[in-house]
Amino acid sequence: MMNPSVETDAILSRLRQEFIETSVEFLDSIDTSLVSIADERIDSSSDIEELQRVVHTIKGQGTTFDFPAITRIAHRMEDYMESAAAWDTETSRGLGKFTDALRDILESGDNPNDSELRAILGHLPVNSQEILAEQQGRRVVRALLVMPQSMQRKLVAQELASCGFQVITASTPVKAIGAAVATTPDVILATEVMAEMSGHELLSVFDQIDKIKNCHLVLMTSQPAGQAGEEKLPEGVVVLHKSDHFHEDLGRYFMEQGLFGELAGKNA
Repeated sequence: MMNPSVETDAILSRLRQEFIETSVEFLDSIDTSLVSIADERIDSSSDIEELQRVVHTIKGQGTTFDFPAITRIAHRMEDYMESAAAWDTETSRGLGKFTDALRDILESGDNPNDSELRAILGHLPVNSQEILAEQQGRRVVRALLVMPQSMQRKLVAQELASCGFQVITASTPVKAIGAAVATTPDVILATEVMAEMSGHELLSVFDQIDKIKNCHLVLMTSQPAGQAGEEKLPEGVVVLHKSDHFHEDLGRYFMEQGLFGELAGKNA
């Protein structure tokens, strides 16, 4: 009779191999879609949604099968897609570099160590405004956007990307905490209304994490001034109201905080 632990290991090994093979097939389908994007043959939102669904599936299963690097890279790929100004040849070429990185890891069968992953992430593409910022000698600012997935989040992400920021998204407070610790963003923007906890509660949590103590914290709310729980917010948190002037207010805040150039900590 087979030892139960040996049998379990065999099952897990088989499932991991199935994940690798299925993910490689997913990447093949993504690469086919990227050719269509480059040739401007993607003509419906359903095609793009299918591409996003496949990437999301790979991201969700990576850590489960002992490939946390797959999850990190796929998340970066999602952010790159969400902040893309257009689905064109440049976007297709950039996404192809993500699929190449994912394929290399899957075909090796080994999750890269921390230093190897940093090197991989450092060679992944960024949006054109990030490239321009680097060319102009400005440090690229990392912005963590905490909002449920929606068209509004996509628009805010594109606004941040157009400012030259590297955009990281999180759809829930729990995911946001993990993303913040992993990426140490320069600015965190959280919407007030979320299922697990409110935006001001989440920002209070961030204010207590030493690793991101100097991060700029922004609460986005549609509630009128004085009704957004301002009195409960940590010192230095800025409240931006979702109004017709939201994007102008957001840009003004970034200018005032020096987020377009050399960054100053919130306590500087």
